[in-house]
Amino acid sequence: MIVRLLPLMLLSGLRLSRALDAALPFLPDLFGGRPTARTVHFITATLLVLFVLVHVVMVLVSGVFNNLRSMITGRYAIDKEDTPS
Repeated sequence: MIVRLLPLMLLSGLRLSRALDAALPFLPDLFGGRPTARTVHFITATLLVLFVLVHVVMVLVSGVFNNLRSMITGRYAIDKEDTPS
């Protein structure tokens, strides 16, 4: 998802710049016009923000300190109560 959204956001953002029309002549034809590029840019920005928010919420729900410790030390603590017998 990120691999597709970031280049699309970059190209649509470059398309919004009037100064780059002469330097990059393929940009004006890429999205069909500034309103379309603006819409694509807005949608991709919204999707990227939602992507980050969902991942932050997932870290918060699964345990912040345990996740931070596992990133630093490589050890993930599992409670014996949570494991099936």
